[in-house]
Amino acid sequence: MAASVASSRIRAGDIDLGIVVGAEIMRNVTPLVANEYLGACSYYSEEAKGQRFFYPQIFGRFTEEALKRYEINEDRLNDAFMQITLKNRGNAKKNKNAQTRNEDYPRQVLDTLNRKYRNAFGGRTRFSDCSQISDGASILFLASKPYAEQHLKRSGRPKESIARISGEGFRVAALRFDDKVHQSQTSEYILPWSKKTIDDAFSKAGVTINDIDAIEMHDCFTIGEYLAISNFGITGPGKEYEAIENEITAINGKTPINPSGGLIGAGHPVGASGARMMLDIFKQVTGSAEEYQVENAKRGATFNVGGSCTTSMSFVIENASL
Repeated sequence: MAASVASSRIRAGDIDLGIVVGAEIMRNVTPLVANEYLGACSYYSEEAKGQRFFYPQIFGRFTEEALKRYEINEDRLNDAFMQITLKNRGNAKKNKNAQTRNEDYPRQVLDTLNRKYRNAFGGRTRFSDCSQISDGASILFLASKPYAEQHLKRSGRPKESIARISGEGFRVAALRFDDKVHQSQTSEYILPWSKKTIDDAFSKAGVTINDIDAIEMHDCFTIGEYLAISNFGITGPGKEYEAIENEITAINGKTPINPSGGLIGAGHPVGASGARMMLDIFKQVTGSAEEYQVENAKRGATFNVGGSCTTSMSFVIENASL
């Protein structure tokens, strides 16, 4: 949201340079206290009060809705979730800033932890489906075209070393989970607002999913990345598992998702995650992502949510030379 405000002020001619800072310190309290703080970001008085871990339970209800609405085999869906986790943790090993870069959690270990903590969160969310409480910060510099051109001239850097925002989308849904699901009953999509957010960003940028070389998105839980696959148009709704099974979203696939490791692999310092996604797509489209670079990436997209998918934000970011 801060990046959107800065971008709007630049387009209006009010400023030439905006500095966007995202930061979070989360690990100085216990998980249960952190749950209290995070629950306050949602409709806490009605949905979270008294629940030990609010967000795992809420996102587990999205899993239940997917099982009911799309009639997916539960084992197949759980396997797709595990593949998302293994992919993102694997990508994170190539990212020097990732929280899990030094962790070795092969599938058999994650399966063991899922059994050990079977009832830790309640509902359908498993240990392996969760991102981790994290500390972190990201900083973005957004500039007008004349300011950016002056900077390149002063620094002697080529135009290919910077990127531009070519499209953005923003939508708001109902606060309560039950209201969201009820209002989406006539749609193919469990989260049609998320779909419209991405469609808005693509429309403003004049692109389709076939033009996108890499995606960074909000995988706070595996169901978030799973549902985003159809929201981006990679598959139709209810067929997201096909993209996972065919490795379309792998780092070397047709449409890589979370080459940085995402929230599950890189970490989820809540206030920094949106800016971090934009920074990682900037790295991808300027060829500066180092070991987790997607080959020949020139245009990417982000998708971020707030609360239990109440707010949605998406950006299309491309190399400035395009």
